[in-house]
Amino acid sequence: MRYIGSKVLLLEQIEEIINDKAKDSKSLCDIFSGTSTVARYFKKDFEIISNDLLYLSFILQKAIIENEKYPNFTKIINHLGKDPFDYLNDLEINLSMLKSTPFIYENYSPNFKSKRQYFSNENALRIDYFRQTIEEWKNKHLLEENEYYYLLAGLIEATPFVSNIAGTYGAYLKHWDNRSLKKLELIKLETISNNKNNKSYNRDANELIKEIKGDIIYIDPPYNKRQYAPNYHVLETISRYDNPIISGITGMRPYKELKSKYCIAKDVLNSFADLIKNANFKHIIFSYSTEGIMSIEQIEAVLKEYGIENTYQLTKIPYRRYKRRAGNVEHDLHELLFYIEKDVKC
Repeated sequence: MRYIGSKVLLLEQIEEIINDKAKDSKSLCDIFSGTSTVARYFKKDFEIISNDLLYLSFILQKAIIENEKYPNFTKIINHLGKDPFDYLNDLEINLSMLKSTPFIYENYSPNFKSKRQYFSNENALRIDYFRQTIEEWKNKHLLEENEYYYLLAGLIEATPFVSNIAGTYGAYLKHWDNRSLKKLELIKLETISNNKNNKSYNRDANELIKEIKGDIIYIDPPYNKRQYAPNYHVLETISRYDNPIISGITGMRPYKELKSKYCIAKDVLNSFADLIKNANFKHIIFSYSTEGIMSIEQIEAVLKEYGIENTYQLTKIPYRRYKRRAGNVEHDLHELLFYIEKDVKC
């Protein structure tokens, strides 16, 4: 899934730090998990704790971090006579099949109620039908919890591939992109077994940090003033399927409770210091950007205040070179990987 700030390109560098500094560790926490790229990658090696404030992320975590294998789907297969993915993907959906208000169809595809072009009419109806059906199966006790989240994750993962957007849901395209005209089909996510008690959360990181402990914590908060919730509001609505009151050209859902202090200049440093202070983890790996609100010097000062000073390490990874409009001066943008060890008793 396309996601702002995905750390796919940093995985090797993170792994190098772990192999150098924390190779005997048994657990890893990915506390700003997003699409769970880091947690998923290291699940083969560690017991995983994952967390994110967005519910769409929590669904993905439940599916690929807590699940050890492709779910059995025993009850629903006995009910349908076939695998639920095959059953749903093979269906041709029309409006009369919907048992309740088709919220996505009515608000995010062009019709008598909406001019928004996030989805074709066909795909919007498929999203509504799939989401309502999965919920119905759960309510009828035809799905176990792990099966329910795995099916939802298959919908969340598939939706961006037919969304009429440039990258995020902050806006929709005024013309129809070819991919948005393809038929939506649920995606079966790959699962990894590590035979460990992996746990996923949907919590504020600064609250959760007070209740968990382990060996390694990877911290990847938002680094600029751009909040994540507005950019993924459609996926969040599909995930929650709570028929929110929406507004504006893009049909934005309320997101006050999902605002991150890490995107607010006056709050970010105190929030970061509070997180590091309360982190009951021996090895801290923190990723950021030279475009971030906090400076390298501020981050270093916090890490050294609560960590063992002589273990501090900073790795700068060239990302791209760009020119500012003012003065046409070239600047290098770097991804930053900080490491420090804490004196904690886990």
